[in-house]
Amino acid sequence: MKRRVFLTALALTLAFGGSALAQEKKAEPVKVAWSVWTGWMPFKLMQTEGFLDKREKELGVDVELVEFKGYMDSVTAFASEKVDACAMTSMEALQPASNGVTTVAVVANDISNGGDGLLVTKGMTIESLKGERVLLEQFSVSHYLLSRALSENGIAEGEVTIVNIPGDEAGKSFLTDESVKAVATWNPHLHNAVSSGRGELIFDSSKIPGEIIDLLVFNEKTIKENPKAVQAVVLAWYDAVEMIENPKTRAKAISVMADAAGSTTDEFENVLLKGTILFTKPSETVGLFSSKKLESTMGKIKKFSYEKELIKDADFKIGFGEKSEGLLKFDPTFAAATPVKAPDTEAVPAKGN
Repeated sequence: MKRRVFLTALALTLAFGGSALAQEKKAEPVKVAWSVWTGWMPFKLMQTEGFLDKREKELGVDVELVEFKGYMDSVTAFASEKVDACAMTSMEALQPASNGVTTVAVVANDISNGGDGLLVTKGMTIESLKGERVLLEQFSVSHYLLSRALSENGIAEGEVTIVNIPGDEAGKSFLTDESVKAVATWNPHLHNAVSSGRGELIFDSSKIPGEIIDLLVFNEKTIKENPKAVQAVVLAWYDAVEMIENPKTRAKAISVMADAAGSTTDEFENVLLKGTILFTKPSETVGLFSSKKLESTMGKIKKFSYEKELIKDADFKIGFGEKSEGLLKFDPTFAAATPVKAPDTEAVPAKGN
């Protein structure tokens, strides 16, 4: 393993009184990619409030948070091993895994509960989508949501025309181009379109509860070579969500996240968070990753991915729980090892309810 080889070589060099190798080679930081989405805004708190820096120092590791403007760009960076970890949905996690990057989910960040949806101009229905163009990021979670909306209403996907465009751009196009009648995207675009009177939601992720799950995943190589770095990130994540839950620090946390998300504090707390069930306790990740419900959900997602040729093997193996096998694994080990903090006063639910 690269890190261990480096340390062994360094030890030999120092034993012979030299330091040239130490000067020539410096371990790269563990890079964690994330993008703007309500349930991932605690990454901003990890950075701005010093939670990650504190955990890095405690464990003697070097971690770098890398914010991507485009969500799928972050997924591509992970799949090409340019970053070591990434915040992505459970559906997108199948793609790097199926291409040989053993992908391990270590934290369930949230479940979309209305934060992803299908926007149309006022007066349109799902039935009236037949023959219409729908802008979305093809083969992304938005595509999955459209597919579920159509199938639940007896409409074949071939009866609509999918226009491939980045998810954020789809949301922006709906607001600025009157010729765009339908898009599948996520918050804050959904909220902006509805509140402006430009459109309305005819289907959202609350109609398919528990199917759009947001995760923090690591390349298994990083977990094996630098488990303390993974531990530092997980601990810092729960530090950040504790800041959201604690009544004494919640207002500041909301302010920081809202600013980074480009929304007002009122919109962030009372609209965006309400469309997201934020997982704030390690036990929630542990329970989900070992549940039959997750196995059923991933079965649906795997079927969709196979039909769209995103994965090539219909029997692609997914592992659930500790020490499970598979190219995609849901491993609660790091969450289970996270100490639970006792709140000093009654906590405010992070999901804004």
